[in-house]
Amino acid sequence: MAVFVVFDVETQRRDTEASIVEEARTFAREMDAVWKFMETSQDTINYTSDGTYEFKGLHCAIVGKSIGAIFSANNDYSIRYTNLNPRRVHDRPDEFETAALNAFHEDRSVIEYYDTVVEDDVPQFRYVRALEVDESCLECHGEPVGEIDITGHDKEGWTIGSVGGAISISIPAERASSSLLNNVLRDVAFFAFLILAIGAVVYVVTARFVLRPVGLIKMASSVEAGGYPRQVASSSRAREMAQLISQFNAMARELSALYAGLEEKVADRTRDLQQVNLALERQRDQLEALGQRLAEESQFKTDMLSMVSHELRTPLTAILATTHLSLGSCGEGSESWHAWDEVRKSSLVLLDMVNNLLDIARLDAGRESLACEPIDLGDLVAAAQEDAWPLAENAHLVFSAQVAADVPLVYGDYDKTHRALENLVTNAIKFTPDGGSVRMSASVEAETGDVLVQVEDTGIGVALEDQDRIFDRFVQVDCASTRRFKGSGLGLALVREYALLQGFTVEVSSHPGVGSTFTLRVPACLAVALDEEDGESRPGQEVG
Repeated sequence: MAVFVVFDVETQRRDTEASIVEEARTFAREMDAVWKFMETSQDTINYTSDGTYEFKGLHCAIVGKSIGAIFSANNDYSIRYTNLNPRRVHDRPDEFETAALNAFHEDRSVIEYYDTVVEDDVPQFRYVRALEVDESCLECHGEPVGEIDITGHDKEGWTIGSVGGAISISIPAERASSSLLNNVLRDVAFFAFLILAIGAVVYVVTARFVLRPVGLIKMASSVEAGGYPRQVASSSRAREMAQLISQFNAMARELSALYAGLEEKVADRTRDLQQVNLALERQRDQLEALGQRLAEESQFKTDMLSMVSHELRTPLTAILATTHLSLGSCGEGSESWHAWDEVRKSSLVLLDMVNNLLDIARLDAGRESLACEPIDLGDLVAAAQEDAWPLAENAHLVFSAQVAADVPLVYGDYDKTHRALENLVTNAIKFTPDGGSVRMSASVEAETGDVLVQVEDTGIGVALEDQDRIFDRFVQVDCASTRRFKGSGLGLALVREYALLQGFTVEVSSHPGVGSTFTLRVPACLAVALDEEDGESRPGQEVG
């Protein structure tokens, strides 16, 4: 139906447009006939009986425009002549006529221009046809340009075959549109009635001669396919058909009994499944409650750890300030000075533990964020050395640092990288006996291009089976007799957390009784590329 409507609308539209175009062409031909008549009658009009020429002013243009004005008065039709450069103001073209005249001038093969437009909310069919200059037009409009013609106007300099103007015809399109709509509605109504009539005939014939005889066959087929059997009424007078229906009804009764038993069994199984599902739902609810409780307890642990650690920092800071004042007031080397120095050392160790606990709490809470920027590992090595130097001196250790010349800037978080290096150095000093050494270095691995920051010590070392778990939280594998300071077992765990957070890795190589080497590896892809023009080599130097 939709296809027919679209096709009919398009066909009616084309027919209507063709009809109205032909009407406009007829008007144009009639006006051309008047124009030609006036053109051939100029001598009769302008010459007197004695052969004297007397221009009467009744030339073809005046007559054509006058007839068009008379015809257009008091009706919806309009006929007028126009030009891009008219001699009279009221002959100036409107927007549609200007487009048509431009099309005629641009392409001489185009001689007519038409379309349906809406003017003042009323549809109008606009038709414009080009007027070609012939020899009779040259007397008033030919060359030379600017010469006064017989009507008193300047000549335009037209040539034979050029476009001298156009006739513009406007025809009301409202009646045509209404007629098109009525025709479409009539065709659609007829087509719909035809479809309904054909459908009714097909339905009656099919129901009477096809569907009724195969009703029993359909019933048997539905039973074969698993359908529920129904009793069939016997209205046939044939003995064979009556026997067939009787046997079919007996089979249907037996199948109905079987179906009833099956439905009862299915209902029992359904109840069992519902009970199992209820039990599973209860278990799921219990697991969800347990998971929620574990999450709450974990959050409580994190909050408590963060709160306690934060509350410990304030008194520790006060203790450190007091120890600094007391150390300044006591003579160095005195018994009081040594006592206050032990207080200071223990406070620093405890403050380091508290800071580690706070960092772990922030990591667990997801409040740690990265501030990645180009960082200078040489500056970080120097800062770590400055922080660790007093600890190494107090422990009677030899501490040194070296940064290679080709170590580039890398992308990372300055504070977190500094914290990781500080923990590595502190860990090395803590587990290195008196008289040992700790060495810190930064270099570029030739095979991979990775930047390596290494901390080597001559401490107690770590057994091979313990090297993986020393980076776990709250794990220490040192011997009690060799431990210099107490610790929380969080330093190396924080090193690994901060390294992974930035895309770094941390490695350890160690032999018990010989020493350990901890390596912070920065991938080559995180190195900052320097322009050959602006990059300058930095000479290798001892830090400190």
